[in-house]
Amino acid sequence: MPKSSSELYRRLASQKHGIPQFTPEPNDNLPVEYKKVGVSIGDIGIWSDDSFDVLFNTCWPAEHSINGVHGVPKDFIPFPLNTRDISRRPYHSAGSVIASAKVAEVNLAVGASSTVSPFVPATLGSSLSFTIQSKQGAILVLPEGATRENLLPVEAFRAHVRKSSAQWYNFARDRLPMSGSLFVVTGCDKTASWGIATVSETRGTIGFSLNFTVAGVAEGTLVPRYEWRDFGSATVRTSPQYGL
Repeated sequence: MPKSSSELYRRLASQKHGIPQFTPEPNDNLPVEYKKVGVSIGDIGIWSDDSFDVLFNTCWPAEHSINGVHGVPKDFIPFPLNTRDISRRPYHSAGSVIASAKVAEVNLAVGASSTVSPFVPATLGSSLSFTIQSKQGAILVLPEGATRENLLPVEAFRAHVRKSSAQWYNFARDRLPMSGSLFVVTGCDKTASWGIATVSETRGTIGFSLNFTVAGVAEGTLVPRYEWRDFGSATVRTSPQYGL
């Protein structure tokens, strides 16, 4: 029986980069401030339809915008988190590809030369195609790479979770899925641009194109814009343009 695209994408969990989200973009109904930063350490939420829906953040004060969407549990006490308590570093390099099956690069075109990285914003008309060499598989492409964030004072945070979990479950019980699971974020990978593709029951070519537009020339800056397209029988999802 063919697997759904979201089921295929979950296979990326075998690469040990956390829980794969087939729908990683934030809910449009969340505050702009949250959509700018995305999932964050301290988020408490539920896993629904292959995406994470945040209810509140236990590291931010009750008055924070994200904690104003659903409110916070009774007798809410935030966990005191400082910037130094978070490990933050570049983890996935620009152009990284994470795959659940064997993937072969089959085509590379960067302007008039294939020797220049297709992920350099100064290059125009870049494109890259992939073939999944399996009947089923999934890939995640990160044109700009990704940064990894992890919580450092894990034991102190675990104690906070144990102390507060009953209040959290009572607060979230009307929103919990059938599994009854409530998730606490202690680490995440962040990126501004991504492309997801899955293939089921057939050999197929997965491709995308990157087109760059130049902005802020007076300041000597370049702003990349990515246009993705799929070839063959792939199911493709891409990062939205929030214009933030």
